[in-house]
Amino acid sequence: MFDETKKIIKRSKKEVTYKIVTSLFIQVLALIIPVFWSKTITEVTEGSYKVGYYLVIITLFLSIFYYYWSYLNQKTWYKFYNKLYTEYTNLTISEVKKINEVNLGEYTNILNNDIDIICTFLGNVITRILQIIEFFVIYAYFLSFNFIIFFVTIIVSLLMVIIYVKSGKIVQELNLKRKTALDDKTIMLHKLYTTITGKKNSINSVNTLFSKDNKKYIVANSKYNVIIQGIIYFVLGIVEATRYGIIIYSIYLVSIGNIEIGTILLIYSYYAKIITNFEVLGTITADLRSFIVSLKRLNKITSSNIAN
Repeated sequence: MFDETKKIIKRSKKEVTYKIVTSLFIQVLALIIPVFWSKTITEVTEGSYKVGYYLVIITLFLSIFYYYWSYLNQKTWYKFYNKLYTEYTNLTISEVKKINEVNLGEYTNILNNDIDIICTFLGNVITRILQIIEFFVIYAYFLSFNFIIFFVTIIVSLLMVIIYVKSGKIVQELNLKRKTALDDKTIMLHKLYTTITGKKNSINSVNTLFSKDNKKYIVANSKYNVIIQGIIYFVLGIVEATRYGIIIYSIYLVSIGNIEIGTILLIYSYYAKIITNFEVLGTITADLRSFIVSLKRLNKITSSNIAN
C-alpha cells in the first residue's frame, strides 16, 4: 500500500510543489517576525524611537504578508487534499478484488473516514517537516548566545520526544479499538435503517443492539482522545514550565549585561513556537498511528498493484 501511495503522490507533483513553497514562506516569516519585535523593544529601550517606528511598520507589513501566504497555503492544502482524495477513492471503488474480506460497516468507514485520515495526514506532512526543522533553527539561535539555555532546551525536548515515542504503541492500539467499535456501530446502523424502513417487528431488539454498539464506540472514542490529549498537555506543561525558568534566567543575564532586553521577548516568542511545535508533534504521533491503521484497512479491499 505504501508503494501505491508513492505513485499517487508522484501524480500530484504540481500540488506538492505549491504546498512546499507556501509552507516554506510561512515558516520563514514566523521566525523572522519575532526578531523584528525583539529589535524594536531594544531600540525603544535605548531611546531610538524613530528606528522603533520604522521597525513597527516593517513588522506590520511582514505580518500582513504572513497572513496572505497563510491564505495561499490553505488553498494549496485543499488542492493537494482533493487530488489525493480523488485518487484514493478511485482506487477503492475500482480495485475491489478483496471486497469480501470486509463487512459493510468497515467498507463504509474506509470510504468515509479512513480515506479522509490518509489524505489529511499526507496533506499536512510538508508543513510538519518544516516545523520540525524549525526546532533546529531555534536551537541554533539559543546556542549562538547562551549554552545553558541551549542545553536545557535540548534536554527537555529530548525527554518529551521520548514520552511521545513510548506512548505511540498505546495510542495505536486504542485507535484500532475505536475503529473496530465504529465498524460494529455502522453495521447495526444499516440494520436499524433496514428495520425501520421495512417496518419490521424486530425494531426494538435491533435498536437495543445498536445502542449497545453505540455506547461501545463512545467509550472507545473518548478513551482514545482523552489519553492522547492527556499526553500532549503533560508535555506542553513541562515545556511551559521550562520556558518561565529560562525567562527568569534571561532576566538575570540582562541584569549583568550579557544580553539585551529585547532578547527576552525573542526567547519568549521562540519558546511559544517550541510549545506549538510540540503540540503538533503530539498530533503527528497520533496522526501517524491513525494513518498506518487506515492505510492497512484500505489495503484490505484493494489489490496489491495500481496502474502507473
